[in-house]
Amino acid sequence: MPRDEEFLYASGRIKTLENRLLGRSVIERVIEAENIESMLRVLSETDYAPEFEELESVYDFEKALENSMIRTLNTVRESLKDHRIVRFFTLKYDFHNLKVVLKSRILGIDVQENFSKLGEVPVEELIKLGKGEGDAEVPESMKTAFDGAMRLYEETRDPQQIDLFLDRALFEELIGLTKKIGQEFLKDYLAASVDLINIKTVVRLKYMESDFRTLEKSLLPGGTIEPAFFEKYFQEPVNSLIEALSSSRYSRVVKEGLENWISTGSPAAYEKLSDDFLLGILKKGLYKPFGLETVAGYIGAKENEIKILRVLMVGKINGISEDMIRERLRDVYV
Repeated sequence: MPRDEEFLYASGRIKTLENRLLGRSVIERVIEAENIESMLRVLSETDYAPEFEELESVYDFEKALENSMIRTLNTVRESLKDHRIVRFFTLKYDFHNLKVVLKSRILGIDVQENFSKLGEVPVEELIKLGKGEGDAEVPESMKTAFDGAMRLYEETRDPQQIDLFLDRALFEELIGLTKKIGQEFLKDYLAASVDLINIKTVVRLKYMESDFRTLEKSLLPGGTIEPAFFEKYFQEPVNSLIEALSSSRYSRVVKEGLENWISTGSPAAYEKLSDDFLLGILKKGLYKPFGLETVAGYIGAKENEIKILRVLMVGKINGISEDMIRERLRDVYV
């Protein structure tokens, strides 16, 4: 288990970088900007200036957000000897790319534009894997996940099975990674992430009138709520699930989020509250002078900030009202 002292240098750099994260006042200025040009002027005064200045069109904003995240990850990596904490956050992007490769092979089409640059496994190597080339330099765990997903698809001819299989493989690898790192903070963050995803999955599958078998395949490992609990409340009304979780740590997320989902038919409020809950765990990093929490908190805060900017950009480009944009915004880290 890494000691807090091992994060001294990285934490020092991060405490400086935290000051560049967007606060509520900057977010408000972006929301209140009269047009896209005004919004870009506000962003030109922030840490995102280099990325947005390079854009040929505001509609390419995803490229700017991705490049900013790449810069953040590189800065953190340079500051650490042990990169496993960064890997905890980047692994999901590699599994996203693995899904892209698999679906490209199944559909027989080129989907290069769907790849994320935030993963650590070179996309060219994943493409080699997709083509069946034996010399692809891809971690064995991902090769195993690829082969398993491919076999499952050949048996079922159901592309959804690929997503379910690879999501489970991703979280099994994350569980293994957190055990190796050995920090309770990271284990707690992962367990809460799994619980909140599984609650959402149960409700979504109920609305889709799915069966038990689909539920069993869809529940992710690593949470604190047992599968038996979800199997029981899968047969009950959503209000029974809300009541059963009323004394849990997720009570507010579940009550407000699921009641809103029942009334509107949309999981958006639940997703926002889930993200805010997880950010609350990460905020422990703000109050520690140095340590793994500081590093993990900052990386998670940057990912959260990019979600906020994505909502703002999409809202402004599509002329969505200020009030509606505010409803969709996540909490801020600082």
